[in-house]
Amino acid sequence: MLTVALAATALSASPALAQDAAPATSFSGPRIGVNIGIADDHFFGAESFTYGAEAGYDFDMGGAVLGISAEIQDSDEITRELALTGRAGAQVGDHALLYVTGGYSNVRAYGVNFDGFRIGGGAELGIGTKGFVKFEQRYGNYEYGVELYQTLIGAGLRF
Repeated sequence: MLTVALAATALSASPALAQDAAPATSFSGPRIGVNIGIADDHFFGAESFTYGAEAGYDFDMGGAVLGISAEIQDSDEITRELALTGRAGAQVGDHALLYVTGGYSNVRAYGVNFDGFRIGGGAELGIGTKGFVKFEQRYGNYEYGVELYQTLIGAGLRF
């Protein structure tokens, strides 16, 4: 009987020993981020290292997230990409966001500008209350049959 009483006492004290759970990540408000990755161009036949930056704003709609973003990418082959995109996502648990993205994109390659659209999807993981890391895959379709595939990892901050 004493063993049962000691076990019950120990189990009832266990929650007091547990650390407080990290606060849920807020996927709302302004954000900035940087990324690196691989770009594969199916028109010129170039595969390249790419890097970029973005600034955006997200709206938390109670589990769903809607956002807009302006981005610039550069690489060692394709001169640069400018994009204005939107995204829609669903919060998974307290710290993760799964999303799809799409919008206007302009690629400058070998001195020529190509207008088109870009779609993609990704996952974002909140780090603390302000930081995040992400993984994203993108597909861009441009004038004259230019296609661009990108696989990126990134990090950023929310304000």
